[in-house]
Amino acid sequence: MQINSPKNRIPVGTLRFICSKMILQRLMVEKMKSVNVVGVVLLLFTISSTGLAAPEAEETPLISVSHSLSPDDLYEIALRNNPDHQKNLQNASLAGSNMRSALGTLLPSVDVGFSISQNDFYNPTYIESDGSVSQYPLEVEEYVMMEYVESSTGVKWLALNPDSTVTRTISIPDDETRSSRGWISIQETINLGGQQYFNIKNAKISNRIDNLAVNSSELNLYFSVRQNYYNVLAYRRFLDLAHRVLEQRTEQLRLAQARYDVGSVTELDVLQAEIDVGNQENAVIEAENNVKMAVEALNAIIGVDLDSEYELVDEFNLFSPEYDLGELTREAVISRPDYLQYVEMERYNKNSVNIQRGQFLPNLTASLSHTRSENSGTNVAFTTNPRNRNTSLGLTLSWNLFSGFSDASNYQTSRVALNNARHDRKQQELTIEQEVRQAYYQLMQTYEQSRVTAKNRELASRQLVLEQERYRLGATSQLNLRTAQVTFEQAEADHIANIFNFWSALAALENAVGKRLQ
Repeated sequence: MQINSPKNRIPVGTLRFICSKMILQRLMVEKMKSVNVVGVVLLLFTISSTGLAAPEAEETPLISVSHSLSPDDLYEIALRNNPDHQKNLQNASLAGSNMRSALGTLLPSVDVGFSISQNDFYNPTYIESDGSVSQYPLEVEEYVMMEYVESSTGVKWLALNPDSTVTRTISIPDDETRSSRGWISIQETINLGGQQYFNIKNAKISNRIDNLAVNSSELNLYFSVRQNYYNVLAYRRFLDLAHRVLEQRTEQLRLAQARYDVGSVTELDVLQAEIDVGNQENAVIEAENNVKMAVEALNAIIGVDLDSEYELVDEFNLFSPEYDLGELTREAVISRPDYLQYVEMERYNKNSVNIQRGQFLPNLTASLSHTRSENSGTNVAFTTNPRNRNTSLGLTLSWNLFSGFSDASNYQTSRVALNNARHDRKQQELTIEQEVRQAYYQLMQTYEQSRVTAKNRELASRQLVLEQERYRLGATSQLNLRTAQVTFEQAEADHIANIFNFWSALAALENAVGKRLQ
């Protein structure tokens, strides 16, 4: 570009603009490069420190102890490790933030900011009055201002001389401006219908509901631990019974073989005895597998490694359950966390009705704002202390008189929700009473049956001993002995099942009542 050539001469303002823009573009490029480098470094640091990658899962604990653990011991372990219970605890941990959020509606909103801006302009063209486009620089002729004197009075005045003109050149508009502005605004809105007050009450109710959910989770977890605990003990006793029956069947095979050797029985007795031994060996394998699965189910409930090993306390005897059904039912309504949740939900919906009713009343808003600003011209830097000041204070009362019937619809919906909550609470009350009654009947039935199973167990044992002795002496057939063995095995199994059905029924009754009864 030939700057010195008169034909291609560029106005100084234009040249200054082009040079400034080239420098600014270079600075912006360099700045963007540095920003990109810093951004990449910060991103890598964020990934490595806070972990955008998937977080490592907590290891499942492995229990291996030599001493026996009671249901209460395993319950304490489950409280720390059961995943479902931990989720309930996490949900309840939000109670504090929800409460702060509700209280925050009573506090004013505060907005603070500061901004700076720069405006560069270069306008080489303009629009004529006839709509045509012209360009700068522009030469205009102007009349010269002259001083005139009245000869008679000596009065002087200034006026344009129509006979004298001067030519003035208007250069291309090319300049830059900067502005600085800071502000702070405070606004407080009060719902005269009391919505904020009832929202705070509902936040407290939500906290109580979350805590009740945790209590309900603890109650159900305790019930599940005990049920699975009793299942393990029952299956272990079934396994012990299977081993004892296997010993009996093996002894029967030995007797059958001895009697066959002396010609007292046919080979059919020996073959049948061998079949019985084989069948019982399969029963032992099945019983061992049942124990293994029951132990793993218990470990899964308490949230530990499925291969965890520990001994259980096996000291559970029957006792006479002296409970009053009416007292248990009344206690359940007081103690059951899930029922108390329905009570709290009814209160929550009652407050929601008041909130929707408050929409029919006005809102009062008070505001205070303070602004400072300053515009600066060419070659004047930004300022952090603008000189122009403006402070405003406002008080507004607003009342939404009509909103397309939406307020009325929301109010009616909230009333229906309140009535439904009352029905739900009543239904839950009936459900709880039914659960308590069923659990109580099952417990009493199991206890009454236990006396029969205990007697049958004793009789079946005596019958088996007599039949074994008679078979040894040749006074009875193998069929009678096998019948006695089956009767003994069934009586023992019924007795074992009845013992732990009793304790399971007691656990179900405690879960239905919502508290421990022992």
